[in-house]
Amino acid sequence: MKRVFRSIINFVKDGNPTIPVNDLVNNWRAYKASGVQSEDKAYSLLNFWLESHFKDYQELPNALLLFKRAEDDGNESVLVALRETATETPFIGSDYRAILKAAFEEQSKEKFQTVLTDTWKVVQSGLKKGKKEIKGIPSAIEYFTTEARKYRMNMYGIKTEGNIRVKEEGEEVRESYRKKKLSSEDPGMYTFLEKIDEVCFGLKPGELMMVAGHTGEGKSTLSFNLTYRGVFQGMNGVFIPLENTYKESKDMLYNLHTGCPDWLDHPEFKDLVGRVSYEKFNYGRFSEQEQKFFEFASRDFESRTDFGELHIFQPQEPLTPSRVELVAYDYNAVLQEKGKKLDFLIVDYCGRMIPDKGDKYGDFNVDLNLIIGRLKNLALQFDNGRGLRVISPFQTNRKGRADALKNDGNYSTEALSNAHEAERSSDVVISVFMTKEMQKAGLIKIGCLKNRRGSIFNTFEAKIDLKSKQVMDIIQKRATDDETLSNIPLDINQ
Repeated sequence: MKRVFRSIINFVKDGNPTIPVNDLVNNWRAYKASGVQSEDKAYSLLNFWLESHFKDYQELPNALLLFKRAEDDGNESVLVALRETATETPFIGSDYRAILKAAFEEQSKEKFQTVLTDTWKVVQSGLKKGKKEIKGIPSAIEYFTTEARKYRMNMYGIKTEGNIRVKEEGEEVRESYRKKKLSSEDPGMYTFLEKIDEVCFGLKPGELMMVAGHTGEGKSTLSFNLTYRGVFQGMNGVFIPLENTYKESKDMLYNLHTGCPDWLDHPEFKDLVGRVSYEKFNYGRFSEQEQKFFEFASRDFESRTDFGELHIFQPQEPLTPSRVELVAYDYNAVLQEKGKKLDFLIVDYCGRMIPDKGDKYGDFNVDLNLIIGRLKNLALQFDNGRGLRVISPFQTNRKGRADALKNDGNYSTEALSNAHEAERSSDVVISVFMTKEMQKAGLIKIGCLKNRRGSIFNTFEAKIDLKSKQVMDIIQKRATDDETLSNIPLDINQ
């Protein structure tokens, strides 16, 4: 720790500072952003004195002032720390940041070792947490996922502060744009619904999308379609169903492949595209031709090399944000072994999640806000700041539904008032609306309540087939028919 503190204390030699004032301030800001903690009591007190002085005067105190304060307090441990610190060599700029990085990594290893040790204690003999003792494998799993989340949060290394009006920051912005223009590594995840895609340009890593609607308005159906279309685009995803089983979800996604636009020109099956009933699948009632098409499409779905991987995870116990994070990291590790990465995660739906025990407030709306906030943090911070696309349906309140009925199917943000975090944390909020008459006509209204990156698209009608579970534009376009659609990358790995 003395190496770290040598470069943030204003030691003077021969009447001159050993570190220029501006460099000293830059070092201090780098230290505060590094995550390095002054765990030793003497250095913790020094940290407090430095922090207080900087807050009052926007500069770091002279070392002589610190020596005098320690002497006045009779604090011998701080005096020893200052003397030892003075013998170290000062560093600035990238050299100092390298020292901070090494110190942070060492502290992180020690903390993670403690988490592992305490987790084993929970399994073997129990561990005192507050006023109660936790013991057993289930408690150990919950303890580890909660503590591991804190560890991951500290390990992201995401830049969170700095003077942006400097050359290095400006070049970073310009380079960011160049990469976005030239690279297809992280394109938007498109919905293949034209009105949405021409405005939103696809969901980006780090973004959260909410699909808002009332009971029976097609939230989950659209979420299944978004899942399939992400895989169709070559992205790797995780789908977490909370209202369907693993088998039901798998069956539905295989059935959705019968709506693949690749079949629109198929000489034998083009008339069945998007019309193969999931209901008939469930009851074994396909016609001979439908069964032939389904078997053809299902074999194609399992073998397509241009499609992304899709992992379905059906939790066997109430789902918490920490568990979602652990699932995302676990599947990302599985994909990384194959040279791939996790691109998106869909939870159907966040209203059926529960908060972690340490976060639980007890009020449904407050807890739901906490859950949505955690999903946004996962999207932003996933995989060392690379980011993840996260999508979840969200149930609107009854007043919002009543207002939408009066307003020709147009929802307002008032429909989200029971969970303001849905509006605040989300990057895109789309609404879905259906009446019984619309269900019979096979129509769904889709609107936009929020688009953080751009304009809001106008509410439009799309086709929904509740038998086949397909949601598509009323006029189905081939990829080559439209410039916007033809520019959608269909395999991000190519």
